[in-house]
Amino acid sequence: MKIVYMDAPRHLAEKVAKLEIPNFIIEVIRHLERDYYRDYYDEIEIICGVHSSHNTTLPLSPIWKFKEPEYENIATLIHTIPIYLRDSKPEEIRDENSIIDLLGAYYSNRNGDSPYIELFLSAIDNSINNDENHFKWLFTKVLIHELAHAALDIFNLERNNSVIEKIHYFSEFGRWREESMANAVTLKIIRDYGNKDFYDYATRFMKSQPAEYALGVLMEDVRYLDFISVFNSKKLGVDSNLQQKWLNYVKGTPDWDGLKKWNYMLHRKYVYVFEGKYYPSEQELVYDIVEKVLSDYEHQNGGKMPFATFSTLFPYIRTGAEMSYEPAQKVVGDRRYKKEFELADGNYSLYYFWDNESLHNFIDMNKLNVNIIEYKNF
Repeated sequence: MKIVYMDAPRHLAEKVAKLEIPNFIIEVIRHLERDYYRDYYDEIEIICGVHSSHNTTLPLSPIWKFKEPEYENIATLIHTIPIYLRDSKPEEIRDENSIIDLLGAYYSNRNGDSPYIELFLSAIDNSINNDENHFKWLFTKVLIHELAHAALDIFNLERNNSVIEKIHYFSEFGRWREESMANAVTLKIIRDYGNKDFYDYATRFMKSQPAEYALGVLMEDVRYLDFISVFNSKKLGVDSNLQQKWLNYVKGTPDWDGLKKWNYMLHRKYVYVFEGKYYPSEQELVYDIVEKVLSDYEHQNGGKMPFATFSTLFPYIRTGAEMSYEPAQKVVGDRRYKKEFELADGNYSLYYFWDNESLHNFIDMNKLNVNIIEYKNF
């Protein structure tokens, strides 16, 4: 860990050393290092088992860059990104690629220079009511939060020289996604460290922060998919209408189950809305439309739809490796045909694979009198 004294008050810099905060931080993230290097050793075994080449060419990527986006990269970023001890937050933003919080800042590496972190010791000290434990905990919390920004930085990914950021931090959507995820990762790391007093303090502090930060408390069970959803959104983009709908949701009464569903939806290329329900999966949408059309027919006609009618509404087309539907008896035991439905002439089963193209080939909204709203994220 490279901590550099800049213009912070000397007594506060000495306090960092006296309380042995760097050693404490290493202990807090120790479990994260174990997780990170477990994957690293697995990768080394695979490489050694597959390749017999003795190529000793050194990697050309800068030391702070990571191969795959995951929050566990914090385990190495803490040793590769300089950490500067400053007095207070700058009055003006010095770099449009910076993320400047009240207690710390993260500066990206857009021009090939090393990213770096600043911690504002006077602001941290003014937030802790002369409690040394609180100073140590808040210093650690702020640093991990800034490291989470580094782990979310798409410009720290290897092999991304031509990447363009599609979701900017300074947009409302970008700020809410970024800050909530950074706090979620921070709280998860602190919780997994196992010091309940520290965890309770960090939780209370986060709840006292602005709403986009406090949202992270609901997300402390963050999974890989949740983290990668935020990371990839910055790289690939999110439909502007979905951005606003997500903001409306999180500013209401969000819960973790709902946030997980949104993370999955924003990670998908296409999202659909049918009958007020959101669908990140074409399969589920096709199944529900077929079910509704059959149900409406039975309600209006007092009996099951005959196959002759069904086949004029829903074409028999190839989707993926097989056909869109088959008689149920023909595909008994074939788990690829998942959805069984009853017609007047017998039972049929729908195939499992659907994508955007086969969805539009199969569903004629005018013929079926249904309405689908479609959003394209990237």
